[in-house]
Amino acid sequence: MSDRTQSPDPVPSAHARRDAALFLWKWIQAPTRIGSVWPSGRSLGRAMAAELDLSVPGAIVELGAGTGPVTATLLQSGVPAERFYAVERDPALAAVLRQRFPSIRVLEGDAGELPALMRAEGVEQLAAVVSCLPLVSLPRTLVRRVIEGAFDILHPDGRFIQFTYGVVSPIPLRHFRLEARRVCRVWRNVPPAAVWRYTRRPGVAVGHGG
Repeated sequence: MSDRTQSPDPVPSAHARRDAALFLWKWIQAPTRIGSVWPSGRSLGRAMAAELDLSVPGAIVELGAGTGPVTATLLQSGVPAERFYAVERDPALAAVLRQRFPSIRVLEGDAGELPALMRAEGVEQLAAVVSCLPLVSLPRTLVRRVIEGAFDILHPDGRFIQFTYGVVSPIPLRHFRLEARRVCRVWRNVPPAAVWRYTRRPGVAVGHGG
């Protein structure tokens, strides 16, 4: 696990400040569904993008894409737009994503229904899931639906990539039998965040944890 200790990201632009204002308003409306009062930074997006393996077949899905800072970094890192899907439940945020990223598919819906959302698009398999969802503050039943649904359609060599502001795994490993690794801490993000990578244990059902 690496610690990325560079200085903070540059001062936000007017564009980013508008995003922050929208994020703050959404957080006030539903603090358990919006994980932060400030959108994720580019450094965090690059750290998450570094965990992708584009040689694995299937779509790349971002959960909880918000206003798109991680989306932009994933595209800049080389994720092909034709393989990329962003899932966002909030209609206002989904509208921002469609305006900013016309080359990708933006799916407005519940991340807990990911298999159904993807199959409606004709997608049967995912290469990776990049999650910006605030898993630690979501109801346990929803977290179970998100994780089990994602791994239902994730390629056997696929990866589930999640960030957290906490110090422990944001996916409760006592409930899910997954290989988990904290790959880095991104000090440049505001607030600092850790990136975790999850993969299947060969021959073990994901949802049969204690």
